Amino acid sequence: MSQVSRRLLDKRIEEQIFETLWEAISQLKDKKDIQIFLNDLLTPVERIVLAKRLAIAVLLLKSTDYGTIKNLLKVSGETISKVSLILKMNNGYKLAINKIVMTEAGRQFWQDIESALYRLGTPRKAFLPEEVIKYRLGHKKKTLV
Repeated sequence: MSQVSRRLLDKRIEEQIFETLWEAISQLKDKKDIQIFLNDLLTPVERIVLAKRLAIAVLLLKSTDYGTIKNLLKVSGETISKVSLILKMNNGYKLAINKIVMTEAGRQFWQDIESALYRLGTPRKAFLPEEVIKYRLGHKKKTLV
C-alpha cells in the first residue's frame, strides 16, 4: 500500500479527515456508488491488497490452513499472520464477513472458494465435475447459509 507522509498532521485535523471519510462511506448505500467511490479512492494495487486481506480473514475463520491460503491467494505467511492477529484482537473483519455471507453474491463467492480448496485437496479431485464437488460440499443451493 502507499506510504504515509512523515510530516505529521495536527491531531484535530487528522480526526476531521477520518470523520469525513467515515461519513462519506456511511452515506453510500448503493453497491455501484461504493464501487465508484473506492475505484477513485484506491489504486488498483490497494484494492487487491484489501480484497485479499478480507479473503484471508474469511478463510481463517473457516479454519483453512496457512499453506492452502498461501497457494490459493498468492500471499505470504506474514500477511496471513497479520490478518490472523487482527482477527483475534478486533471485530471489524468478523462484522463485515457476517454481513457479506448474508448476500447471494457473498455466498456464491465463498462457495467458489470452497470448491477451489476442495480441488486442491488431492490431485484426483482436480478434474471432478463441478456438480460432484457441489454435492460433496453440500452446495445443493447457491448459498452457504
